[in-house]
Amino acid sequence: MAIHPGHNHARGTRRAILAFVFLAPFLAFFLVRVNLVVALAPIFLSHVFLLYATLVANCQWFGPVFRSFETTEPEIWLTIDDGPSAAHTPTLLDLLERFQARATFFVIGKNAEQYPHLVTEILTHGHEIANHTYTHPSGFFWIAGPGRVAAEIDLCAELLRTAPERPAHFFRAPAGLKNIFVHPELNRRGLALIGWTVRGLDTVLRDPAKVANRIVRNIKPGAIVLLHEGRRAEKNPEFNSQCLELTLTRLAEKGYRCVIPRPEQLRTRSAGK
Repeated sequence: MAIHPGHNHARGTRRAILAFVFLAPFLAFFLVRVNLVVALAPIFLSHVFLLYATLVANCQWFGPVFRSFETTEPEIWLTIDDGPSAAHTPTLLDLLERFQARATFFVIGKNAEQYPHLVTEILTHGHEIANHTYTHPSGFFWIAGPGRVAAEIDLCAELLRTAPERPAHFFRAPAGLKNIFVHPELNRRGLALIGWTVRGLDTVLRDPAKVANRIVRNIKPGAIVLLHEGRRAEKNPEFNSQCLELTLTRLAEKGYRCVIPRPEQLRTRSAGK
């Protein structure tokens, strides 16, 4: 995949933030003679910049995050995270087929290792797979070093290569959180970091109707929609499929189609902006 022009701008921003973090203690040392609060300000601001770029999912200070795609048609890109799941993937595939919708499944490597036949089923049904790390370490991926970041990407990629022919070109970080090491590792592997335009918050909300309403209320042509599978499988095994069915129903009522965009269609700003 070609390097996006935004990479050069983001590389400069990333270096500027790191330079500020490095220089902040020296600035504080000289400013402490003036005032302690003033001296602490550079350190505080440098950490605010660093944390904001890390913890705000679609922030592009460290590198491009693709949040929509170019289209003049009523089309959206449906993305489904955290599979494959024995409890949900077959049902989701049936729903997608019924609505003639295509989707990209952002796959966790360990799940693909456990259910390789479901990865094959996803591809056989005409959908695509993408890299969502090997273990989905959402609690600490944002503070992981370059070695761990690379391992999470590569271990998942190795498993996806065992699937039929079509390699994965896209990556999504766990919970969308990334740090200064993620983009350099993705650039070396030709992977694009995919964010979203709207997410259903199906990991938080417990009512499928509210999930679908949230998505449809904020939809625009070219939007990237985020849903999940493998959630609440024991307590409510139908939850994820109900979220998807209601979402597809309401999108169809509005005349939207679910498509998989070409890499050259991707853009970093949100749809409608």
